Amino acid sequence: MNNKFLIRALASFSAILSFACTKTDLQTIVIGGDLIDDQTKMCYIDTLEIDIETHYKDSLYTKNSAYFMAGYVDEGTQIGQTETSSYTQLSIGSEEALDFNDRVLDSISLSLGLDLTSLYGDTTKSLTLEIYELTDDIIGDSTEYYSTDTVSYATELLGSRTFKPQDLSTDTVKIKLDNAFGKKIIDNAEYADQDDFANKIKGLAIKVKKGQESAWAGKFSLENYGTVVEMNMHYFGESSEDTVRTTYYFGFNQRFNNITYTPGTLTSGIQIGDVVKTEDSNNLGFVFEGTGMVSRIKFPNLMDLFVKEPGTYTGDDSLREVHLNRADLVVSAVGVDDPEYKIFPSSNMPPPSGLFFGFMNEDGSIQTISETSQQYRFLQAQYPSSGDQTVTYGSNTQTYSYGKLATYLQDRAYREFYNLPLDDDGLVLLPNQQSSNIRKLVFADDESPILHPLNGQTMRLRLIVYYAVFNDPRHECK
Repeated sequence: MNNKFLIRALASFSAILSFACTKTDLQTIVIGGDLIDDQTKMCYIDTLEIDIETHYKDSLYTKNSAYFMAGYVDEGTQIGQTETSSYTQLSIGSEEALDFNDRVLDSISLSLGLDLTSLYGDTTKSLTLEIYELTDDIIGDSTEYYSTDTVSYATELLGSRTFKPQDLSTDTVKIKLDNAFGKKIIDNAEYADQDDFANKIKGLAIKVKKGQESAWAGKFSLENYGTVVEMNMHYFGESSEDTVRTTYYFGFNQRFNNITYTPGTLTSGIQIGDVVKTEDSNNLGFVFEGTGMVSRIKFPNLMDLFVKEPGTYTGDDSLREVHLNRADLVVSAVGVDDPEYKIFPSSNMPPPSGLFFGFMNEDGSIQTISETSQQYRFLQAQYPSSGDQTVTYGSNTQTYSYGKLATYLQDRAYREFYNLPLDDDGLVLLPNQQSSNIRKLVFADDESPILHPLNGQTMRLRLIVYYAVFNDPRHECK
């Protein structure tokens, strides 16, 4: 392009720009001005009061979980200690009868498929698992089993193994069992069915060695084909020199996990059945997997956003036109290793990987999906998402994602204003693996002065609300 052409182009552009910017007698156009009328106010608030209570419910339902649990972790004087163990029947599967006549035992072992993503605690420490034979029955469908239940077992040790996760060449932990146990199975020879087998062979207890130092806890998956009891045998063919070797694999039938939590100083004053406000627990809330310790939250002054100033209107006219565009709950996990709780949870003892929002009844019980179900009812995700709403913990950022509560709170506010029946008496923070893990969340409440150790921002529990107010010129954003 030559200079003469460039000069002409710039002159033309300048003329067009000058015309476009010249004030005319046309009405000034504000982009988006036709979308929001003059009486609409867009507001933000993150100082709404949050009523937080720790509820220590009874023991957890752990029957027929997809995992065995075993381990021992001491999380210090403030949190306390947790030990897990499992009790299980052996299963002969769908076989109507089982016959071990003429079989000679070679060896018997228990193999456990370790879920390496479930490890919690100091995995550089060795853990010793011990296996015992049950002396009492695990009853079938007629009996429920919970995290505090146990079953009697013999004092004779069937087998043990001491190991660290990094010592394993695979994810399978193999524990050789005493041949006397296998011989007992063979000596009974014939079993009519599963019930007959369980009546004669009660099952196994998977325990942590007494006196075990603090180490780690993990889950052993029953969906892993490596989790079996393997019994190697042989028998003779037509002559003693004709040896046939065979292996029988036992699965697992009725079973449950025991979780024993010994509280530390932070929670020692909270007993099963107690309800404790966070102002009475050092401005801290607790959600502990492996226990019934959960937190109920309510928003007592949320209605202040929806009701006009007292004395200005009466009846239905006192309802302010408010739309909650967003209502994000911010939960911050804090550590307990320093007096001000500024240190985040350690990487090998993270808080629950996810939190659900359950619903509490006025009597303090947590709502289930039906009267006969043990499964809790959860708050659903807001559109366009679907399914149970979950806030997830990011180990890299050491933060939880935001809980999206706008739809729930909008509906609740209108119900409360018109005195309609409420569906619940507050939300309950529930861990996503409450009965199958032992992670623990300690969080700062809405009055906590704790500040982020890196950026100085507050770590208190907050509800961040973005809302629109229509046709109320008196309203001042707070």
